[in-house]
Amino acid sequence: MTNVYEVYVEERFQGEVYGEALFRSWADATPDPTTARKLRFLEQLERETKEKLALELRALGRPATPDPARKKEGEEVAGQLAATPWLDLLPNFLAQLGPLIQEFEAAEQLAPPGKLPLLRQVTDHERALLLFAQREIEGGASDSLEPVRAMLEAPPD
Repeated sequence: MTNVYEVYVEERFQGEVYGEALFRSWADATPDPTTARKLRFLEQLERETKEKLALELRALGRPATPDPARKKEGEEVAGQLAATPWLDLLPNFLAQLGPLIQEFEAAEQLAPPGKLPLLRQVTDHERALLLFAQREIEGGASDSLEPVRAMLEAPPD
């Protein structure tokens, strides 16, 4: 029998599959090297979060198999986004992240003993994305990546 926690971890894992593909493909498609560099940091944050969730899935005896449809969806959305000016996209990005963070915070109650740090890290990585977008919109592009870098194990060059 699959429990709610396991389903949630699988859903978050697949969400990170989508996010990693989105940011990777978007970075590949954008003509602006500064935007591409920022997207590579976001891609890495998604990948590292995905890998932590994969470890948990395996510990639960479940496969950590990326859904090809989620990956393809991320790649397709990236293709659509790459043609839009960066600052025009960020308000929508912010609007999507707020409700996700609330959803993730509420889901932290699903954590069995000892598993709350993982779920908090999933929530915190979304907060880092939110802070990044806020700083970009507010004109703080020079330090916008700091919340993301703080969560990364080894930031890209």
